[in-house]
Parts: sequence; structure tokens; C-alpha cells
Amino acid sequence: MIIYQSTSEQFIQDVRLNKLTDKIVNSFKEIIGKNPSYSERVSFQNSLPRIRDIIEIAELKNIIIAIEYQIPYNNKRIDCLLFGKSNDENEHVVLIELKQWSEVTPIDKEGNFVETYTGGGNRKVAHPSQQVEGYHNYLMSFVQEFEVTQPLILFSCSYCHNYSKKEKEGLFAPIYKNILNQYPVYTKADTELIALKIKKLLKSGDGLEIFNRFLRSKIKPSIKLLDNVANIIKNETVFSLLDE
Repeated sequence: MIIYQSTSEQFIQDVRLNKLTDKIVNSFKEIIGKNPSYSERVSFQNSLPRIRDIIEIAELKNIIIAIEYQIPYNNKRIDCLLFGKSNDENEHVVLIELKQWSEVTPIDKEGNFVETYTGGGNRKVAHPSQQVEGYHNYLMSFVQEFEVTQPLILFSCSYCHNYSKKEKEGLFAPIYKNILNQYPVYTKADTELIALKIKKLLKSGDGLEIFNRFLRSKIKPSIKLLDNVANIIKNETVFSLLDE
């Protein structure tokens, strides 16, 4: 299930004409059967234009963007997926988790968690990279096109567009080094950096072809997922958190 999908060109036009949030809200009501929460509306209004900025800076054409993709067998939704080809004709899916956070307190000795203001108060939540890892591994475990002979290639990151990066503090405290190396966090000073990364992955367009391949993919547990069942029985940790 996807709440909103379009070409990059139409998406940019929807943002420019201030139509995007209304389109998403109407689609949300039609598909899910209820209105999005106030915080979700604010997120649509404030965060999605940042994706427009990235697409324009990267000068991307003919890619597909999907907003609020509900992952298989779960009610969690991924903020943004982009589809396109690189210059070497590899087919890429880019997963971007969007955060409006501006202040974050690290939490020691509790895994990859942080404390931040969200949902009307200060709360302990998963570090963005931890959340992204959960979504990334979940897609890799269930969407078969990520494990075929010529697979779709998934790149996953988060974009905290209101956050001012300070080395070894907040989101970038040393305790998060390993997870950040795998699933990077881009901040408000990194707009050009994330645009350049995505440009490298999606520059050749053809997004509709990759998007259709993704949607038509068989959804079933991967061989790797099934192989890990034995490890679960042995009480070994093989999966990451999904969202909080």
C-alpha cells in the first residue's frame, strides 16, 4: 500500500503549487479510512518539500517517488522511497526516513536509542539509523526482487533536515558509530551531500520500470530469513528493531 506516488516532475509541481499535503491527506483517508494525525500532517507539510529540494539539486529526471509505503505484513510505513537507475544501469531503490528533530540526547547502555521531543513530549525512541536498519532488513527479508540474480539495490538513510550536526554529540555520539556507518544520517548542513549521493544512484532515471518491478515482486520470507530461524531458536539476535 502506498499513500502517494508520482513522477519526480509531478511531485515537484505538487509541492510548488502547495497541493501535495492535500493530495496525501485525501489519499490517506481513502486508503486507510481515517484522517492522518495532526503531527503527520505537519510532517507532510514540513518534510516533503525537503525531498523536492534534494531532487532539484541532484537534477534528477524521470524517477518515481512513493510516500508512506506500508511494509508487507505490518502496519509500519516508510516515509519515502525513490526509484531509478544509475549510470551503470543498476536498478536502485532509495529509502529515506524523514525527521523534524532539532535536539537529541544520547542514551547510553540501552542499544541504539535516543531521547527527543516527539509526539507532544520528550520520549525514548529508536535512533534514526536503527529505525532505518529495521525497515531496510525487513524489505530485504520479504521483497523477493532484492535477492534474485540481478537484484534491486537498496540504499537506506535518514534525513534530519532541522538538525545541526555536532561531532560526537547527539545523534553522532560515539555509541552510535557502528549503526551510522551502515545507515547514514544526513542533517540540515548535508543537503548537497545527500543530493549527490542520490544523484549517483538514480541519475539515469527509468524510475517507472524499477517501481513496477518492486510493486510486482513476490512477497515472501527470503531464504536468508528462513535460515535465521535456527539462530532465533538458539536465542541468538539476528534481527534489528522495526521502528520503536
